[in-house]
Amino acid sequence: MTLPIKFSPTGPEGWMARPDVPQETATFVSGTPMGADHVYFDRAHPKYRTGIWRSQPYTEFYDSYAADEFMYVLEGSVTLEADGFTETYAKGDAFFVPKGFKGYWRQSEPMLKYYVIIE
Repeated sequence: MTLPIKFSPTGPEGWMARPDVPQETATFVSGTPMGADHVYFDRAHPKYRTGIWRSQPYTEFYDSYAADEFMYVLEGSVTLEADGFTETYAKGDAFFVPKGFKGYWRQSEPMLKYYVIIE
């Protein structure tokens, strides 16, 4: 049976207290990509997953963003930069990064977000 899933802004019980671990990055530029990810739901067909993610500050470059991703910022902020484009997303902002985005993810402070990734 498939039932609705409630997302908590602190993740599942005890998640915020877990130690940070290295996070996967595209092309690492600077900072320390350390954090945690909790997948609330994952489906193989069509391929998508939803969850909560946190990370320490870092910068990375995407030559081609691997998936469509919707994000909602719970804490912190991130600035996305591409040719002729710069936008900062902060607490309370929702945004979408389309598959194929080419540019920088510049996160100057710790960040916590909900996400939905569609591959």
